[in-house]
Parts: sequence; structure tokens; C-alpha cells
Amino acid sequence: MTDQAATITQTTQQSFGLSLFSNVASSFIASTAMGMLAILVPVHLANLSFSDSTIGNALAFETIASLMICLLLPNMLRRLGLTVGLLLSGLIRVPTIIIFPYFSTLDILIPTVFLHGIGCYALLILLQTWVNSIPFKKNKGLMIAIYSTSISVGLALGPVIVNFLKENPDILANFSTSVLNIASPLIGHEPVVDNASEFVVAALLSAIALLPTLFLIHVIPTVGFSGNATIWQTIVNCKGAMYSIAMAGVSQFGVAAFITIYGMKNGLSLHDASLLLTSFMIGSLVLEVPIAWLSDYFDRRYFIVWCSFASMVCAVYLPIAIYTPLQAWILVFIWGGVIAGIYSVSLALVGEKYPDDDEAVAANAGYSLMESIGGTLGIVAIGFSMEKLGTDGMPYVIMFASILYFSFALTRYRIE
Repeated sequence: MTDQAATITQTTQQSFGLSLFSNVASSFIASTAMGMLAILVPVHLANLSFSDSTIGNALAFETIASLMICLLLPNMLRRLGLTVGLLLSGLIRVPTIIIFPYFSTLDILIPTVFLHGIGCYALLILLQTWVNSIPFKKNKGLMIAIYSTSISVGLALGPVIVNFLKENPDILANFSTSVLNIASPLIGHEPVVDNASEFVVAALLSAIALLPTLFLIHVIPTVGFSGNATIWQTIVNCKGAMYSIAMAGVSQFGVAAFITIYGMKNGLSLHDASLLLTSFMIGSLVLEVPIAWLSDYFDRRYFIVWCSFASMVCAVYLPIAIYTPLQAWILVFIWGGVIAGIYSVSLALVGEKYPDDDEAVAANAGYSLMESIGGTLGIVAIGFSMEKLGTDGMPYVIMFASILYFSFALTRYRIE
């Protein structure tokens, strides 16, 4: 009987490991495509001579889409389940990526950004719910950090792939040409940009992200939602973690959307400026796991407080470091690490606070909702500030968000 129980336990743990592997693989591949688009879309809009505030407002529609997805997530899971939701997110993402290089007017580009945001954030929230639903017995912070790190690796790799494709345009040229030859008659005209093949590669990666879900469908957890817990209740009852992720959203979304433009407007080449985003994501990759691992042995609340303070310091010194690429890369490397640390530690806190399936679904939706609120407000505020106050409007906004949370943590911090 004991041997049988041990065998069942070992099989269960193997299933958990395979489920985590499938989750991480999908997260990595999909986030690589997102990392490419974090460069391609803002630069595309900038090349079309749109102002910084217009670019910020356009990109904010992606995070507005994430707000809608967060609110609809419980009903989505009740009706569709994780597996179908993951597949539908891919069917939304891939076509919208193909559409981007064909249009130059906001009446088409903004709805495209919005639809792509629905697909992206549906995927990310479902993957997040998936990994938080795997009942790890120990090292939950470490396991969540592995998932988060896979996203950071993908986002960091995306700009590298963009630069590689610019230097080696013949790579996948035949495939890209074939896709564009199919899409052009359907849309009615040729692409309006020369780098349409780079968008095609991003769409290809976004489609490949579906394969781990299809091949390992049996290890995807069954997550339901009975409607007993509400999103707003989970936010109010876990204020420290929820507010911290809103602050992190301002930095994460703001840096992803504007750091390349910020670098270029401060005299960096496109190559050097795009590596700012890569350095930010590599910092997430290298530093997130150690921070999350340490949080398994100490009070996670203090990690959030210190990481928010470090984010504020990085925002203060960015305008000084930006004129020397190496210093700027090192600074944003550290910045990416502390923001990623906030993501993993906050998510672990939420998972510990709400271990039941019903509450976990609402809590994950609340977590993503607060991230999206922070990201939406951050992008709009950064775009407006950069236009009215100059390029340093970006670090000013992020600095202000960090100060707000740090002040809250010092005076009223409480995680129940």
C-alpha cells in the first residue's frame, strides 16, 4: 500500500513537472513574439510621424483590452475552460500581427492593437492561472519565478531577433514572401512598410506557441469558477500585493512601450536603443529567480518594499545614464530585475492568500486587472509627459508611481 502511494505521488509530481514545462514553453515562445512587437509596433508608429502622446494613446488600447479580459476571465473559464481559451487567444493574435504592416492610419491600427491586446492578455492571464493552479508542495515562489522568467527571456530575445532579421533579411525570406503573397490579395494592397517580413516572423512564433498546448493537453489543469468570490474582494483583501503589481505595471508597460523611443531621442542608434529593452528583460531573467527564491525563506512583503524603492532609484538615474549606452544598459538591467522580482513575489503572495480554485481564479483576474490598470495609466501618462515635459517625462512618471507605492508601504502596508 505504501509503495502504491509512493508510485502515485511520484507520478503526480511528474505530471506537475510536465504541466510546468508545457506552460513555460508556451510562455517563452509567445513572449518572444511580444518582444519583437514591443520594438516593431512603436517604431512603426514613430516612422509614420505620430506624436509621442498619440503613440502612447494608441498603445494604451492594448492595455485597455487587458482590462476587459481581466473582467471577463471568470465567465470565460466557466464557459470555455483553460484549453479552449488558450487556443482561441492564438486565433486572435496571429491574424492581427499580419495586419500591422499593411496599414498606416489610426482607424485601422488602433482596433488592431486592441484585438492583439485581447489575444495577448487572454493568453498571459490563462497561463498565469494555469501555473498558479499547479499544487506545488514547496518552493512555490521558485516555480512561479521559472514561469515569469520564461516570459522575460522571450521578451528579451524579441528585440535581438528583430536586429538579427534586419542584418540577415534573407532568413525565412521565402516563408515571409509566401505569407505576404497570400495576405496581400485578401487585404487589397501591398504592405506599407519594408519590414513586413519581421511581422510575419512574429506571427509565426505566436502560432508556434500553441504547439505545447496541443501536444501536452492532458497536463493542463481543469480550472473552474463558481462565482462565489469577486475580483474586487480579492483586491481589497490583498492590498499590498495588488497595489505593488499596479506600480510594477507602470514600469513594465512604460519601459516596454517607450524605452526604445526614449533612447533614440537621447541620441542612441536604433540598435543601441533596442538593446535597452533587451537589457531590461535580461535583468528580469537573471535577477528574478534569486529574488523569488529568497522570498521563499523570508517575509515576501519586505522584498516588494525594497524592490519598489530600487525601481524609484533606477528611474532617478536613467536621465543621467542614458547618454552612455553601457551605463544605461546596466541600469535598466537592474531595473528589469527588481520589477520582475515584484511580479513573482506578488503572484506568490496572491497564490498563498487564495489557494482554492474559485478564489484563485478571481484573485488571478484581480492581479492582472491591477497590472493592466497600472500599465494603462502609465502608458498614457508617459506619452503625455514626454510630449509636454520632454523625453524625461518617462522616468518622471515611473518615479512618481514608485514613490506612491513606497509611501503606502511605509505608512499603511498590510497583507492579511
